[in-house]
Amino acid sequence: MIRTTYKMLIVLALAGITSMLACTKNFEKVNTDPTSAPNVTPNILLTKGLLFVSGGEYEAWRANLIYCSMMIQHFSSLSLTYVGDKYLYNDDYSGAAFNSFFPNATKILSIIITNTDNDPSSANVNAMARIARVIVLQRITDLYGDIPYSEASKGYTNQNFYPAYDHQDAIYAGFAAELEKAAGMLDETKVNPGSADISGYGGSPTQWKKLAYSLMLRVGMRLSKKSDPTQAKTIVQKAIAGGVFTDRTDIFYIKHAEGDYDNPNSHVIGTYNNARQQTGKDNLSIKYSKSFITMLQTKNDPRLQIISELPKPDSTPGGSDVPALQKGLPNGYDNTSDPVYGIASVGDPNLAHYSQPKQYLALPNTPNIFITYSEVQLMLAEAAARGWTSGSPTGYFIEGVRAGIWQYTLYSPAIVYDDAGATAYATAQSAALGGGLTAQLQAINEQYYITTLLNEYEAYANWRRTGYPVLTPTNYKNNETNGQIPRRLRYPRGEYNSNGTHVNAANAIQGPDLFTTPMWWDKP
Repeated sequence: MIRTTYKMLIVLALAGITSMLACTKNFEKVNTDPTSAPNVTPNILLTKGLLFVSGGEYEAWRANLIYCSMMIQHFSSLSLTYVGDKYLYNDDYSGAAFNSFFPNATKILSIIITNTDNDPSSANVNAMARIARVIVLQRITDLYGDIPYSEASKGYTNQNFYPAYDHQDAIYAGFAAELEKAAGMLDETKVNPGSADISGYGGSPTQWKKLAYSLMLRVGMRLSKKSDPTQAKTIVQKAIAGGVFTDRTDIFYIKHAEGDYDNPNSHVIGTYNNARQQTGKDNLSIKYSKSFITMLQTKNDPRLQIISELPKPDSTPGGSDVPALQKGLPNGYDNTSDPVYGIASVGDPNLAHYSQPKQYLALPNTPNIFITYSEVQLMLAEAAARGWTSGSPTGYFIEGVRAGIWQYTLYSPAIVYDDAGATAYATAQSAALGGGLTAQLQAINEQYYITTLLNEYEAYANWRRTGYPVLTPTNYKNNETNGQIPRRLRYPRGEYNSNGTHVNAANAIQGPDLFTTPMWWDKP
């Protein structure tokens, strides 16, 4: 049923907007072409927009998995394709998120906002598009730093094809303001998009309002590293007052169905037909990192058995999931005979002996998760530890850890949530909160690191913000950072050809376009 509904919506969307979106510079012609369909309904645009927010295999593989997941050591690979594991530079991979999200997600969401701004009956769709646009733009700015924001996607509205780059402090202030505006627009008494909203919310304005304030909480916490935390504290308190997630089921995800709109991460990791099968018998390119597996084993984390398995003896998925037998692959090695950088120099060269994701995490119809109740509770725990909100850090922490275990039930009915076991684990982990602020921040953000598995964009951003968990960098030959975990990705080279004046102006303010240049919120 879901798949049929999606198919109908996508067919309609493509029929009406393919010519409109194919080339920004042709919008005037499209809008006067009698054979085109410029007045596509906002609901159809929203469906397509949310699919673009979820993204495709292209950017998921390159940005989320090849770079982010490897740099923060959730995953590891011996393949030289996975340049993030070794801090190497590949322009296509580094620029993938920029090159995909801007011309797709931000463009179509901006069209929705422009087309419905003066239509009170479409206030809910307008607000949802604004919120989704913040999600995408935050991912982009968190990867690259300064980006087009105030002038982004203006080709449709005013033929501005060469947008200026905004400084990240202005971008983050804009995020907070945009989310507040969108939350105020959402109204249960007005028409909602229903099934055109392919998130788990089904068009509910109440749920989207919680999402807006939960994202605002994330925006505020991202600024906590600044030497003057006043802005961060103010945004965090406004978000809490507005009303963040209050239940595990508030989790925000975008639905997928097998076919043309598979889960983009699954299309890389999964072993189903037509997937990239990066964990399949003939590939075995993606493995869990030794750092990550060791962390879960040390903590006796019940999620290890949920998420991880060894291959079978024939190297196909589905082997043992016994926690003590799981084995992570060290980062920063290859599968050559190099005496220093080859995996044999530190141990077992047989990839079939290393742990990888269970396949129910990588099916075509698994949800693509963007922000969870677990994350929100852990952010509230940190806010309480900092004195920015009332309540006990311990209470928020325990609830956040429990929810982080529960959320795997969204992937498969085969995953059974053990509340007693989850509570016992969370309570044991909360003992670390008995120390000072440093110990509290470490305990909270190690759990945040665990709970954001597969949402590697967010895991990478929060690791840079907090420094937790403490990771040991790799130092593969000829790497770009002299053996330091990168602080950002580099702008795509094509941007220098098409918008060189503005990208160079951004570099003059932010710093050189290098992996080692921290962005504004990453500087004290």
